[in-house]
Amino acid sequence: MIRKALGYLISYTRTNVVRPWIFSYKYGKVLGRNRVLKTSELGRRCFILGTGPSISDQDILRFRNEETFIVNNFWKHPDYRELNPKYYVVTDPTFFPSFEGEKTDTIEDMMRRNGIVSSLPTKLFYNVKGEKFIQKNKLFPNNEIYYICQNGFFKSDLNFNVEIDKVIPEVKNVVLGALMIAGYMGFEEIYLLGCEHDFLAHPSFYEGFKHFYEEKKYDLADKKEVAYYNLNVKSYEDVIEFYRLTFRNYRLFKEKIAKTHPNVKIYNATPESFLDVFPFVKYEDVKI
Repeated sequence: MIRKALGYLISYTRTNVVRPWIFSYKYGKVLGRNRVLKTSELGRRCFILGTGPSISDQDILRFRNEETFIVNNFWKHPDYRELNPKYYVVTDPTFFPSFEGEKTDTIEDMMRRNGIVSSLPTKLFYNVKGEKFIQKNKLFPNNEIYYICQNGFFKSDLNFNVEIDKVIPEVKNVVLGALMIAGYMGFEEIYLLGCEHDFLAHPSFYEGFKHFYEEKKYDLADKKEVAYYNLNVKSYEDVIEFYRLTFRNYRLFKEKIAKTHPNVKIYNATPESFLDVFPFVKYEDVKI
């Protein structure tokens, strides 16, 4: 019992104290550049567009004159250029190589999106682990690029940071990362779209989880394909636990930002969404 408790204490300290301190020192200058964004959009409203299938049924061009955040593979949307999104967020470090010469679909996808993303003046937010890769390959030359650094947990006592000029906890979902950025920038009326979060409604994550774009059919028995597509094959029990923590992170963020940014209101305008942490509103009722 004592050994188990000691092991947990060491792991907790390493994850929530030691690593954030190291990362703050290592990436302090990079994260410090984010301060030019702090409260830069104070009092305004914005829309965060996820990649859920409901996006296919919505006229996203309604938001072309709004402050819009898009995430991950949203560049695949046929109306991407016409939407002209203001902000693009990618928090997952697997979009970048973890060692020299690594090749995966997500890494090559980052290269594929370069042309279309660079054709617009969208501000980009990437995981700080991608900074050297982006610079080496001279990606996104026409865009302002900001970086975020994640490590540690969302704690029940709300003793965690939500300011992107410092290390933030591991968000587990890019939409939560976008919410942190929006809150930091001062947006006070935030709407979520394309955020079904129906991960547990499917028996197999990679065979059932849908986006607005066409999905590849993966062969989870093929080890090379699993490695190339970064498929972290999990049991359904493990998936339940992962998304329990994901929803918990959303709830703790909501509680934290209610204290630190009391004027911020977040609404979920996604049809048939499971993300009930934020009050639901109808997409059709949002006035543009």
